[in-house]
Formats: sequence, structure tokens, C-alpha cells
Amino acid sequence: MPKDHRKDIKKVNSGNFKEAIGDFEKSYNFFERNEWIDKYRFITLLSSSKMHYREMALANIAFCYGQIGNGEESKTYYERTLKEFPENVLAKSALKMISSIENNVSSEEVL
Repeated sequence: MPKDHRKDIKKVNSGNFKEAIGDFEKSYNFFERNEWIDKYRFITLLSSSKMHYREMALANIAFCYGQIGNGEESKTYYERTLKEFPENVLAKSALKMISSIENNVSSEEVL
């Protein structure tokens, strides 16, 4: 599965965001069904990442939605990331940025 996850990252890096979303969802579902693999990823996957694979998948889905212009889905997935992983700095930062943009747009509409 980490091999597939790395392929998804390559898709993101090459701009195939829509295709990557479905693959990240598959990755999330796999690690949700096999939580013990993710929990013990240092041993099972030889991964020293501090971030869970499910956490990475959710944040990457949110990023991909943002890149294809679907801000609402992006926001929803960042919020979901924080719900499941409350300390995720990436999701916190992204939501602050989204909120800032939304506030600026609202201010401009008033003018």
C-alpha cells in the first residue's frame, strides 16, 4: 500500500489531481480497515513518518480538491482531517487560509 501511496503522490506532482483523489480514498479505506498496519507502520511498513497514512490521505484529498477548484470539498476534507487527527498542522493552516480568503471575498462583496 505505501507503494500505491507513493504513486498517488507522483500523480499529484504531475497535476493529475482528479485521478489522485480516488486513489487516496482507496488508501484511506485500506488503512481504516487495517488500522493496526498504520498504527505500527514503523514495523509493518518500515515507515518513520509521524503522520498516519489515513491522515496523509485525507489531507491529500483536501489538497487535490483545492487544486481542481472545489473549495467546499477541500474545506470539508481538511475539517475531517482535524476531526480525526486534531493536531494536524497542515489542516489547521489550510483552514485558516481558506477562512481568510472567504472573509476577503465577503468583504469585497459588501463594497
